[in-house]
Amino acid sequence: MELFLEIGVAQLNKAGEELCGDTIETAGNNESKIVVLADGLGSGVKANILSGLTSKIAANMLEGGCSIDEVIEALAQTLPVCEVRGLAYSTFSISQVMPDGSLYLAEYDNPPAVIIKDDAVQSAKRESREVASRRIYESHLKLLEGDWVVLVSDGVLHAGIGGVWNLGWGWDRIAEYTRSLAATDISAQELAEGLVAVCDKLYNSKPGDDTSAVALRVRQRRELTVMVGPPADRDADAKVVRKFLGSPGKKAVCGGTTGNIVARETGEQLTVDLSSMDPRIPPVGNLAGIDLICEGILTLT
Repeated sequence: MELFLEIGVAQLNKAGEELCGDTIETAGNNESKIVVLADGLGSGVKANILSGLTSKIAANMLEGGCSIDEVIEALAQTLPVCEVRGLAYSTFSISQVMPDGSLYLAEYDNPPAVIIKDDAVQSAKRESREVASRRIYESHLKLLEGDWVVLVSDGVLHAGIGGVWNLGWGWDRIAEYTRSLAATDISAQELAEGLVAVCDKLYNSKPGDDTSAVALRVRQRRELTVMVGPPADRDADAKVVRKFLGSPGKKAVCGGTTGNIVARETGEQLTVDLSSMDPRIPPVGNLAGIDLICEGILTLT
């Protein structure tokens, strides 16, 4: 079965800021899946714009087949080094995963990615080189089912600085906590949120920096087929239901009318689970052979 890259994202804005200075961009095609985490210099609107430009340029160029050298050359021309601080206007981490599981990492002034393989933290071999006066670090790995790659901004690294931890949470502690979360078989979104939740506590709910975590989990593809409404032609009911029932993976039906059509064509009884009552949406239904029957429009939107 084809492997799938599950992605989870969680962020905290620096205390007092309306916008996050970190930006996460995803892109992909049949050739690769690309994730970019960019950290703009400073915080607030300016940092958000800088990181947004960086992540968008990098993701779009890589998706279009450009090399990392071309990407960095473009970024260097678009976002030069700050003359006052002598720092780049945005740092970044780039993850590019190929269909065969090959992983390419390119990192510029961001914390190293955390890689989990076989329930253990793995140190990726990082090779450095200079491109357009930027020192980047590159890694190449082969990902298998169950592997994790976690990208973080320095807001995660520095969480708790001057408080719980004199020098912040630190990469080693972050990596070990990430490993412990990954061992519980949680989703990528739950892992990213788990990391950021700890950061929020370490910052005492007043983050001293924009804080971002991106979790990438390699797993088996899951398939779902949803029947979202009755056929336009009543005479096609039986044909559509047969096609729906013959589809792979889990099956869901949206809408009471559609549920009644499936029940009629299968000869099964449709019942309503009143214990699932919610003030916002109608209760779910039960029908043999169907994994979920739910309200239509609200569920889809």
